[in-house]
Amino acid sequence: MPGAGCEAAYATLPQGAILDLLDPAAPADRRQAALAAYQQLATMRECPEFGYTVGQLYRHGEYLPGNLLPQDIDKARALILPMAESGHLGAYADLAEMEMRHANARDAMKWTQVYLHYVEKLLIPALDDASDTRFQRSAYNGNLLARTELIWRYARPSLPRKLVREDFNAYLDQHGKQVEQRMRERQAGRNLRASAQDGGPTHVTSNNDSCAVNAIDRIGAASAAWIIEVLPSGTVGRVVLENFVPKPGVADTLATCLAGYRFAPFEGTSPATIRISMVMGSSEGAAISRKRRK
Repeated sequence: MPGAGCEAAYATLPQGAILDLLDPAAPADRRQAALAAYQQLATMRECPEFGYTVGQLYRHGEYLPGNLLPQDIDKARALILPMAESGHLGAYADLAEMEMRHANARDAMKWTQVYLHYVEKLLIPALDDASDTRFQRSAYNGNLLARTELIWRYARPSLPRKLVREDFNAYLDQHGKQVEQRMRERQAGRNLRASAQDGGPTHVTSNNDSCAVNAIDRIGAASAAWIIEVLPSGTVGRVVLENFVPKPGVADTLATCLAGYRFAPFEGTSPATIRISMVMGSSEGAAISRKRRK
């Protein structure tokens, strides 16, 4: 069974380890134990989900409230990319945002192009044309591309425009078919794992698709991801922030839509955890969402 080793490794973690790892209010001894356990499991190449969680800590460093690890972009890059290539679309956006934040224009453009390629091919066709989710996703995508274009334009030394297509094609030639297959499997509900925060015994039953947040002053786009503890009754326990763009405070605005999420109850006594991600973008971002790869 694919991923059985990952699930077995996940079962060795202390109950709620990922929550303790990300929760600044959790007892210090539990947080340190969770960090040590995740760092050990992050070496499992066949289970990139453990490295992804540690990679987010290295990516954000002191900017993530209560983070136990310092910022280290090289380590973050090495740990986040395998998650993307295992079929997790959002991890490509993570890479694009991270490289952009550190003015690595060429890598930021490559990951933006790869991310948008899979969004247009796999994600957008699966969304309701009239849904707020589709609008916000399109607006975020447009803003992401606009920001990437900006740092490309001001990169020094200047970068030849032909590199955009060359880097994109080279990556897809090497990885494109395998990554697309894994993404399609995830869309079909195959190879989902509790260890990858796919929900385990629970799943989202309602996500309040019509929820919208007001534009945030001087911020054209934002994203956030949380790990949510779901009790066997389906009610929500702890909610901890894992990821954000551009700053943690923006996640508080996006989090207002979390109240509309409902989760399936399940048997047993132990809580489950699930990753919930959201994006938002301005109407200006939506208008430019298809202007890319010129």
